[in-house]
Amino acid sequence: MSFALPPIYPITDKGLARREDHLSILKDLVRGGARLVQIRDKSTPLKELLPDLFRCVDYASRHGVILIVNDRCDLALSCGAAGVHLGQDDLPPDAARAILGRRKFLGLSAHSLAEVRKARNLPIQYIGFGPVYATSTKEDAAPRVGLPRLAEACRISRFPVAAIGGIGLKQVGEVLRAGACSAAVISALMTAPSIARQMERFLEKARETGSTSSTRDSFQELHRARSRKICEP
Repeated sequence: MSFALPPIYPITDKGLARREDHLSILKDLVRGGARLVQIRDKSTPLKELLPDLFRCVDYASRHGVILIVNDRCDLALSCGAAGVHLGQDDLPPDAARAILGRRKFLGLSAHSLAEVRKARNLPIQYIGFGPVYATSTKEDAAPRVGLPRLAEACRISRFPVAAIGGIGLKQVGEVLRAGACSAAVISALMTAPSIARQMERFLEKARETGSTSSTRDSFQELHRARSRKICEP
């Protein structure tokens, strides 16, 4: 399976969404047009989380959706998720790749241009760069990077960049025009009265921005070729 970042990259949060499980959130996101979803959960006991993840993977596979698990390589392997998103303080990407094998997708958070440069030779598929704007989703969030640094990160990165941090409908156009291939969204989706309709609105906003520009498409196609090499058996 080749990998390309969609223009909108939703990340789940049960607390913000006031839901009992991630599956119900996933279903709403997919109804709204999501093609890639990250499951983020740092508090649910494993005996509750793992069955939920199995159900999410089953639903995602039946609907052609790529499912990424935040942080945990062991959970991704156990439930059969398509990949893992790693933070700077998580397992190093080289070690994660050794555990996951070549077929799983790997994303990496970066909060500075130095971290983007260091990632050039890592076995990953994309970088999540931010927080671009102020965010309350993470209590220990890194300092805001802003649009100029995001633009520079997109310029120097070997991998597609997903902008993250404080992104709402008004900010989608800004981050995509800065060069990001994708806008990662948590709060503005999870707190919406209708997650499905809000997902549709985000995709509409991305289309209005012209997020399928030839430059971005060319970059994505180049990276798909790199991804096929990384993920070959």
